[in-house]
Amino acid sequence: MALLYQLLTDWGLFFRPYIRDIALAMVATCLVVFGDDINRFIRRQISNLHFIWRTSIFILVCAFGYGAITIWLTPVVAGWLVRLTNIELPWVCLAIFIALGVFAQRKRQV
Repeated sequence: MALLYQLLTDWGLFFRPYIRDIALAMVATCLVVFGDDINRFIRRQISNLHFIWRTSIFILVCAFGYGAITIWLTPVVAGWLVRLTNIELPWVCLAIFIALGVFAQRKRQV
């Protein structure tokens, strides 16, 4: 039992240096999986505006909005991951990526 505990702890320690990268991958994957829904919502909200305004808003959302979301959310997600124990960290990461994969599959993106 002590050996299993040590192996699980070591596995968590292996993930620790990469928490920010893992968080970035999670945020980017969420934006890819849910980006169509976000774009569709915005398109509905601005559909009655003039072409120039619609195009400008779409450019701002895609070029700057998604970048800002990524920059803002990555440290937030990394902060949540840092709080996990070494045993929880790999399992939570695995569960989140599996859940994102399931969402992508249901949205026919995979």
